Amino acid sequence: MIKVDGLNNESLVLDGEWLEKLRAGEPKAKLPASSFKQADVQEIDRRKKLFGGEKEHLIQVTLTFEQPPFIGFTVPEEKREQLQALLAGLEAARA
Repeated sequence: MIKVDGLNNESLVLDGEWLEKLRAGEPKAKLPASSFKQADVQEIDRRKKLFGGEKEHLIQVTLTFEQPPFIGFTVPEEKREQLQALLAGLEAARA
């Protein structure tokens, strides 16, 4: 099982044959991992405060499957390795 905690109290869990998106611990979407098609990964910077100079580095990923819904997810830069492990697990499940 691979779990990645993201922003906005959201998590992605890859458990065997299923990918599940949770928000505040409640399931929001559950899709078969074998139906995974692609991941669009973007690195973004945003200010921590509206008028502050300090920025945070984020990774935004959009996962596309054979059938809707698509899954959008944002994680801090520090969780890059966990996110890459989850994406590798999805790639392996579709093969």
